[in-house]
Amino acid sequence: MDHAPPTIIDTSAVIELRQYRLHPGKREALIDLFDQTLVEGQEATGMRVLGQFRDNDDANRFVWLRGFRDLPSRVKALGSFYGGPVWKANRTAANATMVDSDDVLLLRPVDARSGFALPRESRSLASPQAAPSLVVATIYLLSAPVDDEFIRFFEGRVTPLMAEAGAPAIARFQTEYAKNDFTALPVREGEHAFVWFSSFATAGDHDRHLVKLRESSSWNEVVRPKLARLLKSPAQVLRLGPTARSLVRHPAPVPVPVPFSNERKGDVHDFDFLAGDWNIANLRLKVRGVRSDEWDSFPAKSHAVLHLGGVANVDEIDFLAQGWSGMTVRAFDLEKRQWSIYWISSKAGTLFPPVVGGFEGDRGEFYGDDRDGEHPVKVRFIWTKLGSNAARWEQAFSADRRAWETNWVMELTRGP
Repeated sequence: MDHAPPTIIDTSAVIELRQYRLHPGKREALIDLFDQTLVEGQEATGMRVLGQFRDNDDANRFVWLRGFRDLPSRVKALGSFYGGPVWKANRTAANATMVDSDDVLLLRPVDARSGFALPRESRSLASPQAAPSLVVATIYLLSAPVDDEFIRFFEGRVTPLMAEAGAPAIARFQTEYAKNDFTALPVREGEHAFVWFSSFATAGDHDRHLVKLRESSSWNEVVRPKLARLLKSPAQVLRLGPTARSLVRHPAPVPVPVPFSNERKGDVHDFDFLAGDWNIANLRLKVRGVRSDEWDSFPAKSHAVLHLGGVANVDEIDFLAQGWSGMTVRAFDLEKRQWSIYWISSKAGTLFPPVVGGFEGDRGEFYGDDRDGEHPVKVRFIWTKLGSNAARWEQAFSADRRAWETNWVMELTRGP
């Protein structure tokens, strides 16, 4: 079973959101410089590089975030880095890419829970390549400082609507008003900023979010007008593509194991419906485990008999055109209240490992372990009662616990 990489809420008390305007065609050179040298060079002084991004709407803009434990440690870390050997060795190359690097918001988290959830470890050049994703930074410049009333409005009205439309906030920050004590690097002053971030697996997901937002009467008629009255200027929205080493990105989907249970219960009369003769139309996948959609279809006939008052039953099936037959033996454990189903093929003459389970209503599910050739697989049978004269049986395998592949379907109709 796969697990999500461990994350922890970043505890940086001071954040810089830095937007650089670059010379045409120089962005990749700056990103390479960051990835090769500048990330480790900065983090060695005590700061943390949180995210590096390509602005998807401006090919000559580079956006990045870095965090500091507090204001005094910011001054110390910046002095150490910009006065140290790494920056001295690379500043000429870095500065050659830049037209302007003074668009910087000095921020602090709204509260202890509003920082980014980040991997515990930095991404190195050797880290597995992450899937492309989209991070959206929304910058509100307010007419007045962020106060408790605005926070309540954002958390109570804006956040739920955004989440409902597919854009839950992943981090929230506001202006840090303390004096910038590292004057060699200017920051924007005299502004009241509130910045929140969301993320998306694809740009298409963001487009769908915007469509849902446009269709929301609550957003358009109530929340958006109130927000507009609080803003000094229209919101700035940055659509950002994380670079290979950016910690801030859309989280990779966590594989959810396929449903599998050896604990499903049933009733001794679950298979009473099966007694008698059946005509069967088969669909069987030609090749399993390669995402094939080519199926063989062939007929069969079966006869089922109940034994021991229903505690056991046996059916024999004849695949008329295939030249072989099979037998199923089912036994009900009265103590566990559970069926075990065994299959025997005339081609092998061996008893296959059982699947176990039972019915809830007209649907029965049965699970087990087996091998498909040389590979271990999880096995699932699904039985569906379709009235008194019809039923369906489906077999599926899962080799990775991430998805079931149905490979055999039988449609049963009662025979003469």
